[in-house]
Amino acid sequence: MGQIALPAFFCTLALDSIKIRGHNHSGFLAMSKKTLPLIQTFFIIYLLPAFLNISPPCLWAMEKVSFKTYPQTGITVPNPMEIAKLPRGKTYQVNHKAFSLQFFFNEKDIFGIILKRNKRRPIHFRWCLFRSCEESQYDYIKVIAEAFNPPFDDGFFSLPYPSYLPYGFQGIEFSSPD
Repeated sequence: MGQIALPAFFCTLALDSIKIRGHNHSGFLAMSKKTLPLIQTFFIIYLLPAFLNISPPCLWAMEKVSFKTYPQTGITVPNPMEIAKLPRGKTYQVNHKAFSLQFFFNEKDIFGIILKRNKRRPIHFRWCLFRSCEESQYDYIKVIAEAFNPPFDDGFFSLPYPSYLPYGFQGIEFSSPD
């Protein structure tokens, strides 16, 4: 009555340790004092590493959301965009589901700042040969930020124009591949 069903391994170790002391107690109280450290040891050795390996986003299936707002200082532009349609001397803003950034385009180079980003996803930039930014073998792709690597929020980036190429570009696109 009132017995706990423990694996045979724990019961044998507990009974052997009781007999070594010279006491032949076979009741529940004598066994529970001896098996408690064994259960704790089992938990620490086998179960704790398994629990630590599971991260909270996997356990709860939640994604981090930022409610931080930024002042609208740039002109919001579509992504991808045609270079010829960008007003000159202005700051532009791109809002993507994985990032928000502002940039300045001086007809040659691009200078920008990342306002907000999902650190689990990279940010890529593409100089497009065609205005519609359909893929071409002549597109020039540059990585702004790798996953979990800088620049992070409020991080500066610059993209020099590839002047060594014998052709020009008509569009630009910021993306974040999965």
